[in-house]
Amino acid sequence: MTDINTTIANYIAAWNETDPAKRRAVIARTWTETGSYLDAHRNSAGHDAIDAMIAAVQQHFAGYRLRLCSGIEAHHDRVRFSWQAGGAPDAPLFVAGTDYATIAADGRFGSVTGFIDAMPYIA
Repeated sequence: MTDINTTIANYIAAWNETDPAKRRAVIARTWTETGSYLDAHRNSAGHDAIDAMIAAVQQHFAGYRLRLCSGIEAHHDRVRFSWQAGGAPDAPLFVAGTDYATIAADGRFGSVTGFIDAMPYIA
């Protein structure tokens, strides 16, 4: 069983890993086989779909790296945490969000629902 801090560290690592084989291994450590991710623009279920989604986001936001920017609040089988990306020379636009997840019995995520807290307006 994985503790929640490790699962969230793996989650951040999955979004940052650009090597497909390594990213896929991190995804397997982070989500259950039927795990899902949902936000206003994306809906993916299963390791293959989550991997493809992260790869597409990395291509669109090249140079961006997620970092945890809050404490981790967990109770029962739920967890909430916030992250930031950008604000750097190679990734100038600042993006931030809060994710809510369900935790499976083995400590991996069953589902993640993401919300964007800050994103620049681009005309």
